[in-house]
Amino acid sequence: MLGLYIHIPFCIKKCYYCDFASYEKSEHLMTSYVDALLKNLDMYANETFDTIFIGGGTPSYLDEGNLEKLLLGINSKIDISRIKEFTIECNPGTLTLDKFKIIKMYGVDRLSIGLQSVNDDTLQVMGRSHNFKDFDENFNYACKLGFRNINVDLIFGMPYEKLDKYKNTLDVISQYDLSHISAYNLILEENTKFYKMHLEGKFAELEEELQLEMYNYTRYFLENVGYSQYEISNFAKGSNECLHNLIYWNFEDYIGIGVGAHSFYKGSRFENTKNINNYIDMFNNNKYKPINYHKNSNIENIEEYIMLGFRKTKGIDLVDFERRFNKDIFVLFKDEIAKHMENGLLYYGNNRLFLTIRGMILMNYVLKDFIFK
Repeated sequence: MLGLYIHIPFCIKKCYYCDFASYEKSEHLMTSYVDALLKNLDMYANETFDTIFIGGGTPSYLDEGNLEKLLLGINSKIDISRIKEFTIECNPGTLTLDKFKIIKMYGVDRLSIGLQSVNDDTLQVMGRSHNFKDFDENFNYACKLGFRNINVDLIFGMPYEKLDKYKNTLDVISQYDLSHISAYNLILEENTKFYKMHLEGKFAELEEELQLEMYNYTRYFLENVGYSQYEISNFAKGSNECLHNLIYWNFEDYIGIGVGAHSFYKGSRFENTKNINNYIDMFNNNKYKPINYHKNSNIENIEEYIMLGFRKTKGIDLVDFERRFNKDIFVLFKDEIAKHMENGLLYYGNNRLFLTIRGMILMNYVLKDFIFK
């Protein structure tokens, strides 16, 4: 499997928790940026992709002309009929019926909507630029045009948020016909407004026990309304797991184009500059050069495979591990596996090694023992 990630950095405003390469008040760069993206894509004209994921930023914030130019360009360079999943991220309030029609016309078959919460006051705390009514209107547009594979992103553990308020978000969103829900615990990332506010003492992080209670309730509630957890933060109905994200977690190749985009390709990791003007200039002057190029060692590959594999509820396929690395994981990590099986954090069955429910909650504690000393 080979995935293609395309990064759109434009936003109406920067959310307070966001540390991605995203920029507000840069609309004047949209046209030249899309032109640069398509030149970046030309570099991989001979590749056969299995999935496409357009993320951001806010891809749906592109004006209709540039949205169509981007999707038309992708269609002219990639055989879309071979794509197993084509996702675009959308934010409520940035979509129109005409944008939905453009998205549908050019083969996008999966929407990922950044709702985050159904509570308008919580959305204000996050610095979001939409309200719940915007989501409801956009969702109805999508359904009328025939979109059936729709994900919604949620965030829990927000400052000042109580469990009952978060329960309301899950209750309300479960009444929509969604194929997939992603529920992420808030992490205070450096270079975000939330991080700065926290350092200034303007709010305290929610107690760890409350965050844990929110996570456990998410799992319990979603499984009881028909969703299956397949990754720490991701839940799907039926067979609607996100194929693109599974490429990451299965330690397969992906190519990222756009500012700040990362790639793992033929055993190497590299990324693009986060400076949007530099990115555009590189392609205008035919001087593209990735940064932080790194050829993975075999030890790094093993560590990353384990780290990503434990994120999945199915864990690590031991047959695949031995095929890839010609090593037995029980030989490499005999003591570590025994330790965490004994303390109830790891479980072995059906040629798989995976975290228990408690192990998922304590994943970082487990993972530190699977780093080569």
